[in-house]
Amino acid sequence: MEVLGYGFAILMGMVLGLLGGGGSLLTVPILVYLFKMPAITATGYSLVVVAGTSLFGAIPYIRQKLVDFKIAAVFAVPSMVGVFSSRKWLLPALPAEMSIGFISFTKDQFILVVFAVLVLIISGFMLKKKSSVNSDVPSRFPKWAFPIIVGVEGLLVGVVTGFVGAGGGFMIVPALMFFANLPLRKAIATSLVIISLKSFVGFLGDISSGVTFDWIFLMSFISCTSFGVVLGAFISKKVPVEWLRKGFAYLVMVMGVFIILKEVY
Repeated sequence: MEVLGYGFAILMGMVLGLLGGGGSLLTVPILVYLFKMPAITATGYSLVVVAGTSLFGAIPYIRQKLVDFKIAAVFAVPSMVGVFSSRKWLLPALPAEMSIGFISFTKDQFILVVFAVLVLIISGFMLKKKSSVNSDVPSRFPKWAFPIIVGVEGLLVGVVTGFVGAGGGFMIVPALMFFANLPLRKAIATSLVIISLKSFVGFLGDISSGVTFDWIFLMSFISCTSFGVVLGAFISKKVPVEWLRKGFAYLVMVMGVFIILKEVY
């Protein structure tokens, strides 16, 4: 199972390299179902993996000067507050057992079900046609509202990231295109920097709470995902990204349904 897990780690990196986000949606299921980690532990490990892989993927974009660091800061600062708060206070405050209606959950099951619902929502957005946002089109919002809107979006994405351990690229990229009028490539580049920063801060939240990590395993996993990022960047020049985006959307949709059925029933 571990060999299969490392294979999926490469696939996760490929998705990140191809699409600028989404790969982290695979990390938690890989760690839970193939490496047999508890869900809350897997979300912490996922943040470290996402931080390292996103930073690796952002380096070529930084060299090409495609990262808008000003917008990244406006989005990343509240996002880091959200993810740190989620890891430091929200997750530890969850009861070991909880119920919704007639269904009872353990803490790990609840985290996985929330994760699966998020996955299904994101897969639905991915299957829609690409947004027609263009950086040459004036923003619908006044300039003074931009930092407020982006800041609130960053805070919410940070809380979600901290809770489920996913980077949130498919929430960040459309937000940067819509609210900040960034073209797609700049939005992807800026998103990778934001994901890396907030995921690292979430990891610091775990460290401050006394969580320990298996660093040898993490370095092995991150090496596989980083290799996948390079492979994905190469493939992106050969294969239409739209095909891959839709294929990945169907994959994560099936994964979301599987997780809900497994954890609820």
